[in-house]
Formats: sequence, C-alpha cells, structure tokens
Amino acid sequence: MRLASPLTLLAMLQLSPLALGAERALVVSFDDPAGDANGPGYYDPPGDPDILPGDFDLRRFAVFLEGDTVVFEVTLGENVRFPSSMQRNNSTPVNLNNNIFYQNIDIYLDTDQTPGSGYTMCIPGRRVAFADGQTWEYAVVLTPQPGPARAVTEDVLGQVARHVVFADHLQTQGRTITARVPWTFFGGRPTKDWGYSVHVSGSRWERTFAVVNRIAGRHEPDAYTMPVLGVREAWTFGGAPQGKANPWVVDVLLPQGMEQAKVLGSFDVKTGAYARVPFVYGSGVAPPVVPVATVTATAATPALSVVDVSEGVISMRGSSKGVSVMQIGKVLGPDGIPVAKVIVSQVIEGGVVGRAVEGGDQIRPGMGVEFRIPGAGP
Repeated sequence: MRLASPLTLLAMLQLSPLALGAERALVVSFDDPAGDANGPGYYDPPGDPDILPGDFDLRRFAVFLEGDTVVFEVTLGENVRFPSSMQRNNSTPVNLNNNIFYQNIDIYLDTDQTPGSGYTMCIPGRRVAFADGQTWEYAVVLTPQPGPARAVTEDVLGQVARHVVFADHLQTQGRTITARVPWTFFGGRPTKDWGYSVHVSGSRWERTFAVVNRIAGRHEPDAYTMPVLGVREAWTFGGAPQGKANPWVVDVLLPQGMEQAKVLGSFDVKTGAYARVPFVYGSGVAPPVVPVATVTATAATPALSVVDVSEGVISMRGSSKGVSVMQIGKVLGPDGIPVAKVIVSQVIEGGVVGRAVEGGDQIRPGMGVEFRIPGAGP
C-alpha cells in the first residue's frame, strides 16, 4: 500500500469529518501506574526547575475512532505548560510550536499480530527494543520539533521511516495530549486486536555538541532524545550505569502485572543489548512468543547473519557482543568475500539492526556479517 506523505496527511485531516462533529468511539484505553517515570527504577529527573517528574509520567493511553481519523490521547502526571524560556544551550531561542515541550512520546502499533512481520527498531536515540519477537508496522511520534526529529529518523531508518508519522498540530488540555492521524495511514481502522507500545522520553531541544565523536564516527544518532547520564544535569536525567545500553526511555506502557523496573532494567551492559519492551493488546491476547535463535562464532562462521532485508534496513541475528551503534561491518558472500558494508543503528536482543552503506543490492538473507571487535585481534 502506498503511504501518504506528511503534507498529504495534514490535508486529509483538514477535510476530515472532525470539523463536522463526527462521533468519537473508544477503541481501547490503558492506565499506567503513577510515579514510575524513572526508567529501570533509579533514574533521577532533570535538574531544571521548569521540569517536574510528572512531565514524563505516563498515566493513561487511549485510542478513539472519529470519522476517518484515529485519535490518540496520552495523559501525563503534570499539566502541559509553556517553559519559562525557549533557550537551553544556544543563545537563540528554539522554535517549539507543536504545543508540547519537554517530552517525546512514541506510539508503536502492531496491526497484524504476526511476530517478525514488521520492524524491530525504535526511533533513534531511545535505546530500547521489543520482546518476544514482537514487531510494529506503524508508529506515531509526538515531539516538540516534528520536522527535525523526522529528518534524523529518515536518515537512520531510511524507507522504514515512511511508516512513521510525526504528528503535527498537537492539542493539549490539562494533562492530556491529543494527536490525530487518518486511519488510511494504518491501512485500516484500529481494532482491539491491535497491539500498542507507548514510550516516554525527555526531549532534547538542540542537536548534540559532541563534534569530536561525530568526526571519529562514534556519534550515536538520536531524534532529539534527552540523555540519561551518570549524574543529572539541568537537561539530562541522572543515574545511568556505565556503557551505552541503558534506556533513554523513562516510562513505558506495560501489560498488567509486569514491573517496569524489571523490563527497562533488562538491558545488558556487556553485550550492549537494549531492554526488551512488550506490547499491550486491547483483546488481552498477545501473539505467540518467538524464541531468539543464536549463532555461534567459529573460525569459518561469523557471529552474525542476515535474517531480513527490508526497505534498506538489515536485520542480523546472533551474538552482538562487542558490537556498538555506528560500527561498520562487512557482509560476506557465499565464498566468504565481502560484498557489502552495513552500519549499526541499534543493538537488540539476539542481534543488531543496521543500514547498508555499500553494496546494499547484494545483501541477501543467510549471509554472514563480520564486525571487527576492539581487542579481538586482526
């Protein structure tokens, strides 16, 4: 199905029956515990006095159908409000005109309930993955700067970004943020069988100043995500352990009975694997669990192999030990000779996800992928 562009989506919204007072019907709603916007249980909130802990505390998520429009409502722990200043690091005020200011809210939708049929990566910089082989077909992102965040995501995810809409013209009332997207974007009207994964992170207003890391090829692309550091600063969370595996998402929607601290604490510092977040389903029935197969490295077999090539995104399964974001690997043909190169965009449970930087049309499922691991010899 051909997807509409963001400008087309906006035009469709302007012609929606919403203006004519279309009836709103609830599809699903989920509540989330209060006071848990601390990631794996030990993150400290940013130190800026304008920011309150409840700004990142997801309390309720609801989906409605209103004429030809899907309405997403996200309720937080604090009222949405203007900051006292539109400046952080730069001397020039940031142009924030999407009616939210401190948070990013990512809504991933599993519309076919078929494990492995969609996408496994998240919006750049969020540092989370999905559990039990669950995947998404579409995503909706609520962020203060949808245009710049979209540009970063398109650069990292390539054609997959066509399945992501950065909602514009958000509406707010009290603690609730509302986004509207034509149901045609999702290929059908939402049902209770659909799965949802909702993630809240802090919003970085400006691009990172880590110029040295960019030049050295160590820069981790992020769609304006507020970092989590060891010690909190005015516009960063604190409490991060060493390494680059800990989530920058601080609150997630989970099925009943699951502990957020355990879920967001499931990252692996040694391997760099991200925490695995499950979807919630309005029907209460999740798809069957898909076990993650592993590949053992030998003298003749790389530790990773290509399992899927989809719209420029390369999914690789196997041991991700020592592999990091932005690292470049060689894709090997049947004779063991390199035929392409890939760059890692995410390290996930049981593998990595990346994009082709050379020879993308030569990459096929089953091909091995080699990464040079620091300290492992030539």
